[in-house]
Amino acid sequence: MHIAIVLLVSIILLINSAFAQVVFSDNFEGYQGQQQFEQYDNPNDLFDAVWLTRNVWHGQIAPPNLQLVNIVNPYVHPAYPGDPYLPQPSDAKARGSQSLWLKAGAHRANFLNLSAPLGVGAYVDWWFYDTGSAGKQANAWVELLYYSTGLLDVGAGVTTGQVTSFSLGAASFDPKANLSTYQVRGDSSDPAYYPPDSFASQGGGATTWANFVGTTRSAGWHHAAIWLWKPNQVLFILDGATKTEPRNPAYGATTVRIRGLASNAADFYFDDVTIGTGIPPAMPRSNAACAVTLNDFVGDYSLVALEVEIRQPDDTQSLETRTVSLSQGGSAQIALPIGTWDLAFKADRSLRRVLRRVNVPASGTLNVSLLGGDADGDNEVTLFDFGRLVAAFGAFRGDANYDPSVDFDGDEEISLFDFGVLVRNFGLIGDE
Repeated sequence: MHIAIVLLVSIILLINSAFAQVVFSDNFEGYQGQQQFEQYDNPNDLFDAVWLTRNVWHGQIAPPNLQLVNIVNPYVHPAYPGDPYLPQPSDAKARGSQSLWLKAGAHRANFLNLSAPLGVGAYVDWWFYDTGSAGKQANAWVELLYYSTGLLDVGAGVTTGQVTSFSLGAASFDPKANLSTYQVRGDSSDPAYYPPDSFASQGGGATTWANFVGTTRSAGWHHAAIWLWKPNQVLFILDGATKTEPRNPAYGATTVRIRGLASNAADFYFDDVTIGTGIPPAMPRSNAACAVTLNDFVGDYSLVALEVEIRQPDDTQSLETRTVSLSQGGSAQIALPIGTWDLAFKADRSLRRVLRRVNVPASGTLNVSLLGGDADGDNEVTLFDFGRLVAAFGAFRGDANYDPSVDFDGDEEISLFDFGVLVRNFGLIGDE
């Protein structure tokens, strides 16, 4: 018997892919004032090299750098020697109570060296508040950098190891910059990887910067990410819009920098910075429906868990894995990233099925059918599954030897019907 489970596939549930992981995150809520947040290199003390500390924000030896603000209890920063911090603006912005303030007209930067270099799949995801608007000059952005030494030592001036620098933000320094949009910087490692739509290609000056067509410069909060999503491409994400540029597959990411130039004419605030691998939170998602047919199943679908893997096309590595619990009628929701992906479906008791190069729309329906018989979850129907069925044969739900993994038809009884499912699918192997 064929029962269709309709999955209105957008709950953010369990993400447990070995590939997808967060390696650093900071909402700036835990710092008790600027002095605790601020970290400097001391070039006169070789044992006080802050840049050697991984996953800690550090600044240039000549401050000021970005300032911590608190919109609930505003900071009045003490006057550190040579550290001209200003009282925070009365209209400071934060997504929680604290954020980082980049003052207009100040050349400032903070850096974070990652605990280990990241490769394909690495991303930096953040929120920023732009106090300016279309047409107002701004030079403020976040960068995902790769240093051949693995670390950036700002205080000692060791910056010659920089190989790549991907950036996203407002970059008004070039005559070809569209002041009504935001900008990106593509691969700086080799002219062969420069953005084909760079300012230079339009008769401007910068060879690695390009306009982010499809974005709108506006005052308010914006959600952004830089994602090394493929070996030969970087994906920029801003407010649901995406833009790809070429990248050199030889390099990954070692450092994140939040930066502003003195020519910046608008205040910016940065919050909720996340660095990891997998799919960044800023990636736009769909509310696509998914109709799954679990062959021969007639039972209660709230007892069935569905696992969905999101993969790059023709790749078996999961970018993200979601385990979805179904309602009794077989409905659930999951937010799938918009784009072209391989989607792997596996219910407990079933073989895996991979849908290749699925174009996930903003809305629509995906259809997939699954075959039962895999009791031990190894994606094959073998004698091991038969052994489990034999051990539970004749049992009803509630009996000591009842095993739901071999109740292939879901009728809460291990019977000849379940044996029939296993026999029909015996020897089959699911998709990898």
